[in-house]
Amino acid sequence: MLSTLPPSREAWVFPVPSLGARRPEVSDGWASTRTTTSKTTNTTIRRLHLGADIMFRRHQLGELADVYRPRTPNGTDRYFMPDGVPALAASAGVVIFARRTGVGGTVKIAHPEGWTTYYTHLSSLAVAEGQAVLAGAPVGTIGYDPQDPRKLIHLHFELWRGRNDRGGATNPQPYLDAWERRSVAWTWPAAAHRNAGLAYRPVGKTGERYPDWLHALKGKSGVYVIRERSASGKPTIVYVGQSNTGRLFETLTRHLQTWRRWKGFWKGQYAEGHDPGLTYNRARVEVAARVTSPDEAIEEEARLIARLRPRDNLIGQPEDVPF
Repeated sequence: MLSTLPPSREAWVFPVPSLGARRPEVSDGWASTRTTTSKTTNTTIRRLHLGADIMFRRHQLGELADVYRPRTPNGTDRYFMPDGVPALAASAGVVIFARRTGVGGTVKIAHPEGWTTYYTHLSSLAVAEGQAVLAGAPVGTIGYDPQDPRKLIHLHFELWRGRNDRGGATNPQPYLDAWERRSVAWTWPAAAHRNAGLAYRPVGKTGERYPDWLHALKGKSGVYVIRERSASGKPTIVYVGQSNTGRLFETLTRHLQTWRRWKGFWKGQYAEGHDPGLTYNRARVEVAARVTSPDEAIEEEARLIARLRPRDNLIGQPEDVPF
């Protein structure tokens, strides 16, 4: 008998794996309108999207843009998809279709109780017709629709109920939301970390508790950037620092403790290491922080100083400053 309930969470998995801690999501969902132009009649054809396109969301605009550039096959302004990501069988079943089609490699899997799953825009296939598969087994590598001028890499996924064709297509979103997530080990390109967008956030006024995101840096190593807003509101990058000893929170917040430090470059103040002892008005600054490994923190600090040219770092100061 046909099940009218979403397939159980235990038996079904999201058809795109998480890459380490990064989870995929639906970038374009059920019943969105697609527009194409007929080459023979030159008329506009509108159709509904009968499934879900799946990609990875950028945490903020510009994140990973140097690696997965917007308006290329690897991404849009808000979403991206690396090369070589597998598509996963959503549940155990039998492959009833696995061929190259006009929209890329396509796989259909028949599951118990009348369910069928459909995967397309695959650049390669990992299964054959008649093959039994388990939940989470790779069915192919995610690619793009050859008919799409953008060649945008993503998985198009459909869920059919009661039929093994699109006549049974149903909105997959509530099912996807309930299914288990599988994760695969993933090594992001070094440039992905180096060029990730910096998200600047306020730190509150003097006397207020630091925000939760700032407290979450306790015990971590990494880099931070402080920018200060002028009277006109235009921000200036004023300082770049790092901690490679698991004290990112403490190192960063020293710059906001005007009650215990003097502002200036001269020896004998509360400076530590190459930190010249500068402090800033919390109400006028915003801070960006990036967690890295201890070994990467110093290299990342140097790279950011070279790129951002902060106003108050030692770099660029007169050589005869008596530290």
